[in-house]
Amino acid sequence: MKRREIDHIAKDMWRDERIYRMNPKNFHDVRLEKKLFKELKVLGYDFYWHMQFNSKTFTEKDKAVIPIILKYLDMFKQENSRMSYLLSLGTKGFYDATEYLLSEYRKHIPPNYNWEFLNCVAQTIGHIQDPRFIDEYLELLNDDVLTVETSCLVRMLVKMKVREAIPHLIRLLDRENAVADRFSDTGYKFVVSVNAIEALSGFKDPDHIKHVEKFLEPEKIPWIKYNESEESKRKYKETYKNYKEVAQKAIKKMGGSA
Repeated sequence: MKRREIDHIAKDMWRDERIYRMNPKNFHDVRLEKKLFKELKVLGYDFYWHMQFNSKTFTEKDKAVIPIILKYLDMFKQENSRMSYLLSLGTKGFYDATEYLLSEYRKHIPPNYNWEFLNCVAQTIGHIQDPRFIDEYLELLNDDVLTVETSCLVRMLVKMKVREAIPHLIRLLDRENAVADRFSDTGYKFVVSVNAIEALSGFKDPDHIKHVEKFLEPEKIPWIKYNESEESKRKYKETYKNYKEVAQKAIKKMGGSA
């Protein structure tokens, strides 16, 4: 990205931050942020804006910030405020945050589904990669709690080389485990299935090729469908192309030829 593009984006972010601080409905959270910044300053961190917090704010050596951020998270009234600070916990090795995050994950799955917040939590768990909760991660791959955000957990389990996840990934490939009907006419409906193909290939086992081969011809799979609108027909083509490309790469990675 060119320098002036970066400057332009930064300028917009500062403007948005100022607008956020001027809005009366945010006064509670702004005051809370100042208290948070003050506590972090004692540890040697200089923060002045919530836009400074994201998944790359800290490194593993910064674990001392975890209890401070956790203390403030549930005090914020605005969800966007919470998400900024929650994302900042998404650092590999921030294990002291995992239990809280898993609790938040469970709160926001169906029937109390909040996709934006759940996505934030799932990404954060995925970055931390805490090996102590493998069984709980696998439980969150079950059909009754399956959402688009399950993909974050799928990718994490492969990075962690959790072989116990393999039968779950094979199950997630198919229609009976697809994302709920609320995504029936969007590409999101298939994101878990596509990610499961990619994840399965991460184990590089030729025996898994047979589970993926059918996706080389996705147009023959009856459950990969939308309604009959023109927009849905366009998505058909995009989805078929995506499945074919992902399946081809997966099969090659597992030692086959596609």
